[in-house]
Amino acid sequence: MKKILIVLTLLITLSVTAQAQFLNFGIRGGAGMAVHLDDLADNSPIMAANLGGFVTFGFTNAQSLMAENFYLQTGLNLIRRGSNFQEVLEGIMSIRQGTFDAWYVQLPILAMFRYELPIREPGHHALLSVGPAVSYGIFGTMHDKKITPRLPQSDWNYDVSIPAFNALSPLDVSILLGLGYEYQDLSVMLQLDYGMMAVASSPDALNISQETPQIKSVPIGSNFALLLTVGYQFPIR
Repeated sequence: MKKILIVLTLLITLSVTAQAQFLNFGIRGGAGMAVHLDDLADNSPIMAANLGGFVTFGFTNAQSLMAENFYLQTGLNLIRRGSNFQEVLEGIMSIRQGTFDAWYVQLPILAMFRYELPIREPGHHALLSVGPAVSYGIFGTMHDKKITPRLPQSDWNYDVSIPAFNALSPLDVSILLGLGYEYQDLSVMLQLDYGMMAVASSPDALNISQETPQIKSVPIGSNFALLLTVGYQFPIR
């Protein structure tokens, strides 16, 4: 499934780009909140971050007048995702808590719609963007701590930091949805990043049987982020 999503994304990009023409390039950065969506643990957000560049392709040679309002945007971003987590292990009355701080390189493929607002001064536009993104983890840290309040010296307790992608899958595929405002070459965008894949796993203690006594892992914890970004484009005039 992962490979199919990635191949389809690349094929759509190549076919659409072949009919488009280069318009401009730019830079964009921003911050917000990121969290793992996971029913098995109590998660809370960390600060999300996006920083990167983009390239825009337009369809000004198309037959339809509405085609001038649509364009394709891609690029490369350095993004921060992750989550705080906490679990209460009732059997031994322990508390496990920690933080995933994970950095990815992200390739977004966005279909953009640009609508000029009906006000007297020209240059004001509303923006809508949607499309897939493929991300790959490059570095980060997982801080993992377990404490047992009644047995503070127990061997069950630990406090460690390990590379984040020893515990997380480095590959992620997500859907991006954005709403924004553009004035001339400056834009502001509120963007939702919804992960379509589980990036973590957990022991599946509910599915142990006599035939398969070993504990298997089940996928959990998809990435989710909400960000406010600011961009500036350098038009080719």
